[in-house]
Amino acid sequence: MYPRDWQKFLEIGAGKDIACAQLLSDEVLEHLDPLSDKLFIGHDTALKAVSKHRLGPEHFPLIFDTVERGMALADRDRHVTFLHETDLGWFQVTVKCALASKRLYVATFYQTRERDVQSKRRRF
Repeated sequence: MYPRDWQKFLEIGAGKDIACAQLLSDEVLEHLDPLSDKLFIGHDTALKAVSKHRLGPEHFPLIFDTVERGMALADRDRHVTFLHETDLGWFQVTVKCALASKRLYVATFYQTRERDVQSKRRRF
């Protein structure tokens, strides 16, 4: 999706989920045990990324890059955190597998600092 598509989703996507990426790693999929490799983001999660984490529509395509190219850390049951450095800095996407539906969702998406990345690397 392009930034203009993300902007439209932010404006009128209330109550909806949209597919934003695909998880390709067999190891990650085995850990999460979803029904599908499609990754969804809910409107509320997207709004939180904008309001709390100060991201704009231009940042949302980085979800795809982060889960495709990022370092994966299995930090909790049914969760995997991806960390990826881009030209705009480090980004974190935490993916969860919903217990009932077994659907993959973005739990969090935000820009992070290198020292936080190093700390997470050491812990997990």
